[in-house]
Amino acid sequence: MDDQTTPDRFGGTAVQAEAGAETKQRLVDDAIKYVWRHGTPIQGTRQAQGPISVRGKGVRITDIDGKTYLDGLAGGSAAATMGYGREDIAAAVAEQMTKLHYTSIRTFLNIPAIELGKQIAETTGGKLQTSFFVSSGSEAVDTASQIAKAYHRMKGNTQKSKFLYRQMSFHGVSLVGASAASSPEYRDWFHPLAPGFIEVPGCYTYRRPEGKTESEWGLECAQAIEDEILRQRPETIAALFAEVMPAPIVLPPPPEYLRRIREICDQYDILWIDDEIFIGFGRTGKYFGYEHYGVVPDVVTVSKGLTGGYIPLGAAIASPKVMEVLVGDGEAHQAKVQGHTYTGHAVACAGALSVLKALRDERLVDNVARLGERLVAQFNQFAEEYPYVGDVRGKGFLIGIELVKDKNSKEPFPAEWSVGKKIVAAAQRNGFLCRSARDIVPQKGFEVGDIITFFPAFVATQSDIDEMVEKTKTAIVEVCDSLPL
Repeated sequence: MDDQTTPDRFGGTAVQAEAGAETKQRLVDDAIKYVWRHGTPIQGTRQAQGPISVRGKGVRITDIDGKTYLDGLAGGSAAATMGYGREDIAAAVAEQMTKLHYTSIRTFLNIPAIELGKQIAETTGGKLQTSFFVSSGSEAVDTASQIAKAYHRMKGNTQKSKFLYRQMSFHGVSLVGASAASSPEYRDWFHPLAPGFIEVPGCYTYRRPEGKTESEWGLECAQAIEDEILRQRPETIAALFAEVMPAPIVLPPPPEYLRRIREICDQYDILWIDDEIFIGFGRTGKYFGYEHYGVVPDVVTVSKGLTGGYIPLGAAIASPKVMEVLVGDGEAHQAKVQGHTYTGHAVACAGALSVLKALRDERLVDNVARLGERLVAQFNQFAEEYPYVGDVRGKGFLIGIELVKDKNSKEPFPAEWSVGKKIVAAAQRNGFLCRSARDIVPQKGFEVGDIITFFPAFVATQSDIDEMVEKTKTAIVEVCDSLPL
């Protein structure tokens, strides 16, 4: 037997450290046969021989070959916000596991869930009140849709059952999330989707019509939403899914846009569901993205940053206005919102409490705000010097760099050139992990260009951030300077 593996209880082997070529090949072959890997074709797994991660520390991951990567993606999906190897979070989870790992919240309340709900409300200053705990972001979106329907039903408005969602958005992979996504892939693969989901335009300020200011364009985009509400009839619309900042291609909006959306939703008694699964709990340099704009949603969905990826947990957090209606008389006349087996799981909530403590004690949200400004400044300087960077945008540790063939016309590179994929591959060869948005956000009606995004863990230091900037620039230049221009 390979001395880098040990027998496990099932008669197989568990890899303890970096493996030899034979062990690695076995693991890759087993993964292809026994593990469905979403988002990556089997041939891609085979060609890349994984990769297989084995350990992490801070903002770095080491793979099975012993190669270490600077992680600009917080685990690949923005979930590892606290970095790797946190003993404090692991200890909090372990302690709760040995004390009381699970009871159904329907049968018993548990202290971690109660304390976490209270701390979340305090974090919002009471503007959001009650957390409906689930196990993932997709479940949180499902729950938010139930909250919206239940809210209107309790008010006697049973016709309000439709949902608006915006182009260039992403709301998870459940039936509700897929139905509220503008990606044609969802509609091709999972047809038929849920009825009553209506697409409205997004707000892509970089590609606004010539001659319009960002504010003017934001108000026009908001007006397009109101126009669709009137076409559908306001008495049929339950809610608008509108994340403050669509994360996949990084679209921070003009302040006027969100303020007008808030006014429109209030005018027509439509709930605004702000999907902050990607950015909630610190990614933009504030605990919640909506805090940047002086508005408050009716329901906010969260997940990734809630536990830093250490254990699955999500929540749909409802405002006092919504809860007053849902609670009713607190007895027979009370709204129905479905629960899950692991709703309010004590161990997951204990992990989240440890994360919130670290965010406060280590002032990590302030760290994100401060270093985020440094990130944007450095990339803006790069954009001034380099001919193929059309736009730099983002807040905090959510950064998007849109590459164009021509700055004046904003013409994107041809899709068949695979510029974004090549940049990601070049960065990975150089030990850095970033992402290309064109690969993950196909749109109908227009083409999204090559947008290089990254979203590191909140524990990144200034030297980590400076290294990420240099590695991103190096990969962009390496690929773009070799194009047939």
